[in-house]
Amino acid sequence: MSQTVDDPEGRLVSMIMEANKYARFAAVCDKDGNILWNSHRNNVDNILTLDETKQSLKRAAETWKVRDTLAEKIGRGQYAIVGYEKIKRITVPLQNGHMLFVSIEGEKPEYIKDIMKIVEYVERNH
Repeated sequence: MSQTVDDPEGRLVSMIMEANKYARFAAVCDKDGNILWNSHRNNVDNILTLDETKQSLKRAAETWKVRDTLAEKIGRGQYAIVGYEKIKRITVPLQNGHMLFVSIEGEKPEYIKDIMKIVEYVERNH
């Protein structure tokens, strides 16, 4: 996990996995949900298959496109959290039109502030 990544989005994924021990999986996707960067926590079993994850990312990207149609009236979306019994899934639109996706174990996603701090830091410093 401590590998050096020069690309800002790769660095974002690495920083989130290093900063949050509850992060199971993190990825950055393009506007169509195609994975550009990803990292999976060692010793954690996948809940979904790779194909199921890809389909989920495509649906999340489409949902952000719909949210963006309301941005002029209500402001730009900052993040979305979907809670399931086993995990929380957090999506964050990035300034370049890409999307951060993080799957977290646990009951309460109080670590969203930490994730947002990392996103803001990486976007400011690239």
